[in-house]
Amino acid sequence: MAKNPIQYSTEKLEKFKTIIEDELKTTNEELARFQKDRDDQKERLAHTNVDFNQSSKHFQQQAKNKQLISRLQRKSRELKAALTRIENKTYGICDRTGELIREERLMARPISRFDILRK
Repeated sequence: MAKNPIQYSTEKLEKFKTIIEDELKTTNEELARFQKDRDDQKERLAHTNVDFNQSSKHFQQQAKNKQLISRLQRKSRELKAALTRIENKTYGICDRTGELIREERLMARPISRFDILRK
């Protein structure tokens, strides 16, 4: 049985880098939009008279937005870490086994650090 190479080729790393940079750009744009919406909502609420129902809806939406912003920030950090691994030429190496993560897995989830266990 042939042993897998220790790292992906430079061409494949560049391909992954392009995919990750595009995803990072999209993620950061979404993050900026939600942060702006959050700030706009705070500003509107501060300058209006609202009843209890409106206030309750606002705080529910604010909690959802806060959770979404947190997820987008985490995704952005993970994408930046993946770019760092590409620069270090350690991208695509499973943290658990030290073998290459299957290309299909990386295409589906570019921030993967582990390969799915195979039987």
